[in-house]
Amino acid sequence: MGAKGTARSMAGGTSGRPPILAVCGQESFLKRQAVAEWTARLLGDADPALAINEYDGASASTSLADVLDDLRTLPFLTPCRLVRISDADAFISRCRAELEDYADEPSATGVLILECKSLPANTRLYKRIEKVGQVIKCDAIKPFAAPGWVVKRAKEAHAKTIDAHAAALLCDQVGTDLGRLDAELEKLALYVGTRNSIRADDVELLTGRCREEQVWGILSAMAAGKQAEALALWEQVWQTDRAASARAIGGLAFTVRRLLAAKKAQEAGASIHELRKTMMIWRDDQRLKAELAAFTTDQAEQMLCRLLEADVAAKSSSASVRTSIEKFIIEACRPADRRRATG
Repeated sequence: MGAKGTARSMAGGTSGRPPILAVCGQESFLKRQAVAEWTARLLGDADPALAINEYDGASASTSLADVLDDLRTLPFLTPCRLVRISDADAFISRCRAELEDYADEPSATGVLILECKSLPANTRLYKRIEKVGQVIKCDAIKPFAAPGWVVKRAKEAHAKTIDAHAAALLCDQVGTDLGRLDAELEKLALYVGTRNSIRADDVELLTGRCREEQVWGILSAMAAGKQAEALALWEQVWQTDRAASARAIGGLAFTVRRLLAAKKAQEAGASIHELRKTMMIWRDDQRLKAELAAFTTDQAEQMLCRLLEADVAAKSSSASVRTSIEKFIIEACRPADRRRATG
C-alpha cells in the first residue's frame, strides 16, 4: 500500500494483536488505507459498528478518560475493541505522559489507533509504541516515484495494467495526490471495462483539461432543453480541444453510461454512498442529487442510442463527428422543448 511499518515486537498475547498503532505522516490517502487494512485484519468478519469508537483528536473535548474506558471495555461479539483518534497530534501533545504510561500496561482486549501527522522517532512515546505495537509511516510520495505507484496501484487495487507512459501522463494531468490518482484509476478501470489494460489514449480521454465538466455541462443544458447553450458549449470544446474529434462521442457515452447506471441504482434503492461511487462525485451531495434529478432513465437510454447512431454514422459515412454531435444535441433537446411548451 506504500506505507512503511516498523515493529520490533508485538504485545497482545498469542493473538499477535498490537495494542497500539500509530499511523503517522503527511499522505492522508496512505493513512486511510493503513487504518482500513488494519481494521479489516483485526476485526475479520465482525460487525465494525460493535467494535469501533472514534474520536476527533483536534477537539479539546476529547477526553483521555473516555478513550481509556473504551479501550478497557470488554468486546461484544468482536475479537477486540478499536479506538481510533483522528488528527491526533493535539491529543498526543495534551496527553503524552499518560499515553506513555498506557503503553507500559495496555489493554489486552483493546487497540488504540493514533492517526497523526508527526510522531518523532526520538520521543519516548514513539519508542514505547514501537516496542509494544507498530508505527506505520505514511510519507508523501516523491513526484518522480508517482508513475511507479500508479502502475502498482492499478494492478493491486483495480486489476488493470497501465504502462509507464500512460502512468506518467496521468500524473502530469492530475498531479501526485494519491487520493486523486486512485480516484482517476478507478474511473479509468470502469471506462475500459473488460479490457485488461489502460492506455495513454484512455488517460487523455478521461483526464484531459476540463473534460468532465465540459461534457457534463453539455448534458445538463440538454436536459434543461437549452439547445443554444448546449451547442455553444460543444463549440467551445471543439475549438479548444485539438483531440475532440477522436474522443467526443466516447467521452459523452461514458458520462451518459455512468448517469444511467446511477439512475438505475437509485431506482433500486441504492445508498447515497453507492450513488457517489457510481457518479464519482465524492463530496458534494447537493450536486449529486441535482444531476440525478436532471435526467430520467428513459432520457439517458435514448441519449445512448443516439450516440451509438452518431458513432456509426461518423465511422461508416462522410458524416463528421462535429456534425453528428450537433445533431445529437438538437434531437436530444426536442423532448424537453415539447414538455415545456405543453406543461
